[in-house]
Amino acid sequence: MAISLDFSGNKATGISTNANGQDKAIAVDLTGPIFADATGSMVTIGCLPLADGYSTTVRDWNIERLKERLWQLKVTGTERVTVSAGTFDSYKVELTANDGTGDKETAWIAKDSRMPVKIDAVDKLYGIIRTEMVP
Repeated sequence: MAISLDFSGNKATGISTNANGQDKAIAVDLTGPIFADATGSMVTIGCLPLADGYSTTVRDWNIERLKERLWQLKVTGTERVTVSAGTFDSYKVELTANDGTGDKETAWIAKDSRMPVKIDAVDKLYGIIRTEMVP
C-alpha cells in the first residue's frame, strides 16, 4: 500500500494505492490544523500550555480510514516517571479518540524539556503499544 497526501489550507488531497495497484482518490475537507501522528504528535503536544487541568481538542490523520480524527486531550496531573533514559517530572496527558473506537493514549511529557518520555496507547487494531525514551 502507498499513500501520497498533501495537506494545504483546509484540505487533504492525494491518492491511496492498495496492494492490487488500485488507486483511490482522497479529497477531505478538514475542520482545523492536523497534528503529526504517533510520537510526532506528542512532541507537538509538548508545545501546548500544559498545566494541571488543561484540556483541548486536537486533530490527527487516521491513516486506516483516510480522514481526520478528533482527540480530547486532558492533563490529569503530574507524575515522576522512570524510563531507561532517566527519571522525569512529567505532565500526565490523556487523549481519547472522539470517534467511538475506544482508542486512547496516555503520555508523560517531561516538564523541563517538554518531550514525551513515555507513551501508552490502546488501539483497537493493534492492541496496547508502549513507547519509552531511551538514552
